Amino acid sequence: MWASSLAALRLSTLRCSLEQAPSGGAVLAVQLNRPGAFNAVSMELLSELHSVLDLCEHPKSMLDALPADFPRVIVLSGARRAFCGGVDIKAADQGIGGQAWDYRDMRSQQLLSRLIERMRALPQPIVCAVQGAAAGAGFALAMASDVRIASRDAKFSAAFVRLGLTGTDMGTSYFLWRLAGLGIASELLLTGRTLPAERAYQLGLVNELVDSPAELEGAAKRMAADMMATSRLGLQLTKEQLSAAAEGGSLRAAMTAENSHQILLVNNKEAAAVAQAWMTSLIAKGSGGSGSGGVGGGAAGPRSRM
Repeated sequence: MWASSLAALRLSTLRCSLEQAPSGGAVLAVQLNRPGAFNAVSMELLSELHSVLDLCEHPKSMLDALPADFPRVIVLSGARRAFCGGVDIKAADQGIGGQAWDYRDMRSQQLLSRLIERMRALPQPIVCAVQGAAAGAGFALAMASDVRIASRDAKFSAAFVRLGLTGTDMGTSYFLWRLAGLGIASELLLTGRTLPAERAYQLGLVNELVDSPAELEGAAKRMAADMMATSRLGLQLTKEQLSAAAEGGSLRAAMTAENSHQILLVNNKEAAAVAQAWMTSLIAKGSGGSGSGGVGGGAAGPRSRM
């Protein structure tokens, strides 16, 4: 089972758990667990994150059979008071964790940036739950996630420029203007200003705002549950196409891919079961019925093809 591979990693700076879904698959909770350092990224934590992502990567074919507990959604969070306070420069200087890490070296820089690329390439959507500081590398991890939920005490900052460095690092120049526009990206990256949770929500950087950190876990679980109610392949292809569209492809290229994905799924047994379950729930709520028609635009929905 997949869980045994996760346990074999013997993680010390991450706390990971699996929650099995009744419909198959699981939600993987990954918590940055260096609360004494505001969950700052050390070489050991970075290495462990890469190891977990190794396990989450999909087999060569998206149609391959997967273990019943293979994660379909990831929830990323930080322990206690903060999400992530950035790169731990002190740990980097001292090589804490038994691995020397010179953050002034290109290899170390590439290990950080590669993590962001891998997050976007994963088949699983990532729900990021943020409380307290999300600064520097923590800001980048949040921006690279698919959905962000924050408590009102959250504060976002790309503070690289305040250290005399370029304000753009770990993909922030890519994500921020796509999420909030060039003007907001310029303000935050050129000044290193801290962005309160309320304003981040108003700007669309945060999808959902909760009153306190105590409410974060429940909100993240509800978001993950809504994603788990879909088919595995449908969820994966949706993330894949959204990422492709963000790269700046044409409308024609987007619709060509969407058409192929819909026809693939309209003939997929799991997708048919998901569609049937959803239509049944609508009927039970009095919102649907036998005359409610198919699902989607061009395709009539998996239910009508089986």
